[in-house]
Amino acid sequence: MRSLVGWCCPCLDVADTVAPQAVLEPLVNGRSAVTRSANSNEGPSEALEQNVYCMRHGHRQDEEEDVWHLSAARPWDPPLSVKGRQQAREAATHFKSKNIDYVFTSPFVRCLQTSAEIVDELGLEQGRWLVLWPMAELCDPRLLLAGRDDLRGILGKRPIREWMWNGQTFEQALSDILAPELALSGVRIRPEMWNDTTPIYPEKIDQALKRYERQIRLVCKEFAGRNVIIVTHGEALRAAINMYDTRAAVYEVKHTGHVPLHRERDSSGAWEQWSLCCTSGQTGVYWSYAT
Repeated sequence: MRSLVGWCCPCLDVADTVAPQAVLEPLVNGRSAVTRSANSNEGPSEALEQNVYCMRHGHRQDEEEDVWHLSAARPWDPPLSVKGRQQAREAATHFKSKNIDYVFTSPFVRCLQTSAEIVDELGLEQGRWLVLWPMAELCDPRLLLAGRDDLRGILGKRPIREWMWNGQTFEQALSDILAPELALSGVRIRPEMWNDTTPIYPEKIDQALKRYERQIRLVCKEFAGRNVIIVTHGEALRAAINMYDTRAAVYEVKHTGHVPLHRERDSSGAWEQWSLCCTSGQTGVYWSYAT
């Protein structure tokens, strides 16, 4: 397996083949603190079923240009490539018939751009496009800095929120650093921060997988009965699969691949267990089982 440097979602990139044995042990349950938008959840839903889709972002600019990170001011946050924007638009068309209520997203720009295309296609209103820091990229400096050793000393071990947008808050970055990239989608509403609990930095892969599961479970609980999409990173889809099928060894996640989860109410009105509504490769996520 090649180094983390210069690529997204270690162990799950389309260009790499990874032995199924690389998947970690089943994840643990947990909870995380939440900062809610005033408009984020309009109250209990009487829906009889719910669908949650965990989706990977589109193709990145640094996958198009191998040397992109060498001159980038913020090498940890590459935007979508032209190919990636097209993938996002195609994904948006696919989800138009799914009756989506909310779109959640990692704060990384490639996820914001991918989710923006979906939000625009669905015509969602303000308050329906929500940002989740806990669904952010694995916070391993080998991955985020892409070999830029000149930045290691500057960033040190400070929390990622302090340098993610060059010291700006998310709201400030929306009007500055992120504005040109999001403008490409034509989306007319602004994303709102729903959970601002930032990941540990530096972070190990098992820590990231646990936070992904905690956040997915929290969204499922807090938005019970709502159909939602969570636009995130490849390792989060690995966590989503292993939440409901601990035997599955995920080895590839394609750009804009997704994990569809479904549940229904029983005759008493209580929610039944979640089910995984795809087979390996059907939605761009591939896994196998140890023999």
